[in-house]
Amino acid sequence: MPTKTSIITALIIAGMALASTVAHGAETKAAEPPKAVAPAVPPPYERSEALLSIINPHNQIGDTGEVLLGTCVVCHKDTPDVKAKSIKEVNLYYPDNPDQLCRNCHTVKKHPGSEGISVTMSGYTAPDHLVVPSKTVIYNMKLSLKEIPMILPLDPKSGRLLCVTCHNPHERGLLSGRPDWGADYSMRIRSAGLDICQYCHRK
Repeated sequence: MPTKTSIITALIIAGMALASTVAHGAETKAAEPPKAVAPAVPPPYERSEALLSIINPHNQIGDTGEVLLGTCVVCHKDTPDVKAKSIKEVNLYYPDNPDQLCRNCHTVKKHPGSEGISVTMSGYTAPDHLVVPSKTVIYNMKLSLKEIPMILPLDPKSGRLLCVTCHNPHERGLLSGRPDWGADYSMRIRSAGLDICQYCHRK
């Protein structure tokens, strides 16, 4: 019958053998060359094709002239009346910060309307534009509205400039009259090809 001492000795020897085996395995594993990473396979589609597959809230009229109401509710909490004359008459998501609607898709920050960002346009450094306009700018905007059949909507709660003050988010032909001015022009600028800066900053 094995003695207590012999059992302890056998356990110590077994433990040492196990430790040696584990250490040897670790050294072997560390010595193995890293596995080759498979080269990245490009997706079977172009980025432009992927973007076309995404719902574009600016596509608001179908091929046969019908209003695509499904795109309206991307920005509006409910289907708005196309005869609405003011931003005050529609129910938007983010009512306390309507610009967030634009930023959900348009993430470019270098823009004169982005907070804390200044960019140079035509040699002039443009400050933050998403602010409450001065009395002079308000006066110039009113003069522009008398001369050009357009709208320049401001935040109905704070009176500050919004992305949609300068950019018309709607498709041409969806709205009638002033709200339609500038729709589908380059960058959706409400100036419809005219100098947008002159609406607020008159020489």
